Amino acid sequence: MMTSDPLTRRLRRLFTVLDTDGDGFVTWRDHERVVDRFAAGYALEKSDTRIKDLERAYWTQWLGLLAQAAPGRDRLSTDDFVAAHRAVGYGTRAAGLLDDLAQAVFNVLDVDRDKRISKDEFARYLDFCGISGADAALVFRRLDLDGDAFNSQHEVAKSLSAFHLYNDDLTTPGGVFLGLG
Repeated sequence: MMTSDPLTRRLRRLFTVLDTDGDGFVTWRDHERVVDRFAAGYALEKSDTRIKDLERAYWTQWLGLLAQAAPGRDRLSTDDFVAAHRAVGYGTRAAGLLDDLAQAVFNVLDVDRDKRISKDEFARYLDFCGISGADAALVFRRLDLDGDAFNSQHEVAKSLSAFHLYNDDLTTPGGVFLGLG
């Protein structure tokens, strides 16, 4: 059943990105392929701590979602995925899940390791995701909450939280860090 709820629509879009083999289910293997894509796209070895941290963050997310599903499940349909995300809540009890993912994504994107994502690093990420650069400057400015012309780890975390928590804004830019254009 389709709904007009913006959060559900965003989560359905996220499901499509994570269903890397297009079989209609998200599994741990789909998450691994996302991590593998980061490793290949950023020319990082699987043993690099940034990739290991990203894998660990996705693993923790995956376990959190599975904990909300019927016992014994090892894959989630679109509806199961949306319901599990809603059940996790990402409020105070699950805030660490998003913070860990934000930190891990941030560390990969921060190529020069100066603890901030520049416009060039952000453009590289958009290119890596296959997202059109036409709106890159606008998205970057929306993510740059303090106006310092960089994205901090805190700003990435806030944008991921906004993506998962705020029903009233379908266009929240935090989805860009999950591969949503």
